[in-house]
Amino acid sequence: MTQVTACYTLPWPLDLGKDKPNQIYLPGSNLVFDFHGDPCKAELTIVMEGNQFMVIPDLLEAFFAFVGRRLNCFYVTLPPPRFRGVLKGEPLTVGNLVLSLNPQIVMAPPEFMAKVEGEVIAPKTFMKNKGVVLIVKRGNPKNINGPEDLLRPEVRIAISNPKTEVNSFRSYLAALSHVPGLAEKIEKEALFSRLIHHREVPALVYHGLADVAPLYFHFAYYYQNPRFFPEPLFDYLSFPEGEKGVSTYQVALVKGHEKDELARAWYEFLGTAEARDIYAQHGFPKISQI
Repeated sequence: MTQVTACYTLPWPLDLGKDKPNQIYLPGSNLVFDFHGDPCKAELTIVMEGNQFMVIPDLLEAFFAFVGRRLNCFYVTLPPPRFRGVLKGEPLTVGNLVLSLNPQIVMAPPEFMAKVEGEVIAPKTFMKNKGVVLIVKRGNPKNINGPEDLLRPEVRIAISNPKTEVNSFRSYLAALSHVPGLAEKIEKEALFSRLIHHREVPALVYHGLADVAPLYFHFAYYYQNPRFFPEPLFDYLSFPEGEKGVSTYQVALVKGHEKDELARAWYEFLGTAEARDIYAQHGFPKISQI
């Protein structure tokens, strides 16, 4: 297994923009993307499967209308193993910053919900994704046409870490399982993320350390969305077997917050047609496809 220890990033847009007062955003020093909002004033705190981060700002705006007012929400978009301890009262640490959170809501795959069944209540499925595609550098300089080309010796692969992000790794590997020998090449030669593949893996392709990466379709859609990036960051390739990598999204109440009105409202809101339509606008399936 090959891990990359250097820090590589993308020109990620910030939820609030970079023109806010007292902005200390400084790539290479003070750089935080997966903690959103003000934890000190939060009326609703959510920990969630990080790969849906691009949907949440639009979802929150619709939720404010749903409950009839704006409110302070703090949400964490990380791989579920990274926030599992939070459900047991453990803090999250980002550099020198320590966050002791008391989330009312958790959003994560069914496999994770089963592992934390003692901490959550009534997990329910509200969404799935469209499966897996391959992202490549703009212009596809290695002329990669499909998963079979990943076997070429000069093609370098980046993928999520099979030890720290088991669910996404399994999804990606399932989508590529029809290519004999590819799993073995990935195991021996791939560049693996360390902790947060939805930030690390695309950066490895962007900076030329890898040529291709399997990622969920909604990432590829996001990287080409002019709302977020003036120029597309990557090209992508779809392939029929990518549907084998479809993942399911669930939401649950955290124990102790069963009677929290805002938590219950969010729990119910995710099941509405409006919420599902917002997900569809970000590359997730339309209601009729779920």
